[in-house]
Amino acid sequence: MNVKLKICSLMLIIFVLCGCSAEPDPFVIPVNYTGEAVVKVYTEKSENTYDVNIVCRDSNYSLKINTENESWNSAFLSDGRCVLSNDRFPESSVRIENLPIGDLLVYDLNLSKFNDSLDTLDEELIYLDGNYKHVLNFSEENLLPSKIFIYKNDNLVKAIQYKEINIEE
Repeated sequence: MNVKLKICSLMLIIFVLCGCSAEPDPFVIPVNYTGEAVVKVYTEKSENTYDVNIVCRDSNYSLKINTENESWNSAFLSDGRCVLSNDRFPESSVRIENLPIGDLLVYDLNLSKFNDSLDTLDEELIYLDGNYKHVLNFSEENLLPSKIFIYKNDNLVKAIQYKEINIEE
């Protein structure tokens, strides 16, 4: 009986040591994904909130922006094209070639700016673009992005809270 107890104790110690030495799962910045986010834009005098449904595939973004009164659909394609439509007038979509502001509209939601050559990602990543500081936080639950805070001169100007992110193959 003593031998069985020693073997069980030894096995228990080995399992505990193996569990303690295991690497934690890494945080993930998805390349192709769908998601939902709440975006808050802060100015000196106001705070505007809107919901965004995001589809990102191969650096092409499709956004559906919902405010209290309207819903806008926009597709930003990597070659500079943009398609805009409003749910109230779906037959009146507009196709715009070489929309220079298109990159700016998806820039805050583009997670690839946080992707650098790090082997492991910290729970918080910071990206400085010269004018703004973008701070990305990850969720401990699903290891995916959860919030992006954007600051200008240490003042919070935009907050993006991901309600849901699904990685696409």
